[in-house]
Amino acid sequence: MRFLLAALALVLTLMYFTFGLRFGYVTLTPTYMLNATGEGHYGFSTFEEGQHVGVRGSCSVRRGNVTLRLLDPKGIQVAGQICPKGTWALNLLGSGPNGTYELIVEYRNFTGTLDITEARK
Repeated sequence: MRFLLAALALVLTLMYFTFGLRFGYVTLTPTYMLNATGEGHYGFSTFEEGQHVGVRGSCSVRRGNVTLRLLDPKGIQVAGQICPKGTWALNLLGSGPNGTYELIVEYRNFTGTLDITEARK
């Protein structure tokens, strides 16, 4: 039992220093992160021309920052926001041709909470 606890502690320590610890699923639940580094990609499909799609929510940053970019189906950025230290509201909406819009979330040593949900108009 002690060996398993030591192994678990070692694994969590390695995860913390490589890509961070993440608790939650970004587009469904509030996600708590410790030293998160890297990128996340999320797709939102539209079926009608001119339909608005994106995310709304908040980010609370204690350390590092998080950058959110919304790309249209052609790969052109239609919305973006950076969350530095502090608490911020998020509202990224884009419209244009139908297809899959991609949300790219880039973490840089991010410690805090990210709470976003899909928004359509």
